Amino acid sequence: MSQNLRELLISKTEEYKDNDFVTSLDLQMLACNLLGVDRSKIFSSSLKLDHKKEDKLIDLIKRRSSGEPLAYILGEKGFWNIDLEVNPKVLVPRPETETIIEDVLFSFTKENLNILDLGTGSGAIGLALKKEKPKWEVYCSDISAGALETTKRNSIRNKATVHLVLTNWLEAFRKNFFDLIISNPPYIGQGDKRLDGDGLSHEPKGALVSGPDGKEDLLNISSKSLDFLKQGGYLYLEHSPDQSKQMKKSLENFGYTNIIQLRDLNGDLRVIKGCKE
Repeated sequence: MSQNLRELLISKTEEYKDNDFVTSLDLQMLACNLLGVDRSKIFSSSLKLDHKKEDKLIDLIKRRSSGEPLAYILGEKGFWNIDLEVNPKVLVPRPETETIIEDVLFSFTKENLNILDLGTGSGAIGLALKKEKPKWEVYCSDISAGALETTKRNSIRNKATVHLVLTNWLEAFRKNFFDLIISNPPYIGQGDKRLDGDGLSHEPKGALVSGPDGKEDLLNISSKSLDFLKQGGYLYLEHSPDQSKQMKKSLENFGYTNIIQLRDLNGDLRVIKGCKE
């Protein structure tokens, strides 16, 4: 006999009520993705699952219950104005990172700019900006070939053409070339308990962990980016809120001016920007 979808979701919501990873919304999203229907269909119709699809949905729920990101299971994630393919080779884009997009679009109105999305991953930052500002020249770089392959597919998917560069941070670029360098680098320390939390335990460690205290890449990028920015150019860095004081002091010591810290949607100091004078 076939299983009523709504009844199954109610049953699984109760079964996983003590699981920190599974929510009723997760279950609905998994069902919608499996069946190719909108969420409204779940509540407005008596959808039924045959045994094959029921087993498949239960398997997807088990994956989510282990902490695997919902975006990896679904294979996609929305970010700003674009839809992105995501997979275990790249981080899942977070809404907090949209803080950068909002500030860049508000602060820079020139028609032609050279932008570098450093450590691009899925291409979220670079592609979102290119979609908003088609005349900007956007470079998306990463040390991971798998990440750049994902960025390329996302570029095609969103009809946003960017320059893809396989490199270790700034090694491949010309000095005094960029108007903006933007990076959401690894900023979690080795052994940090957050690495065992929802999603992070399944995401690529190389895109999360940076030295003992999480600051290695942040300091490396901020110390070297001045050479690659034009006069008046800006560096944007995403970081952990508990790193905000040190990042401000570091940018001051490196010689950046007009340093501004930005709060994310939760009110946390998540992004810092500084100017090359």
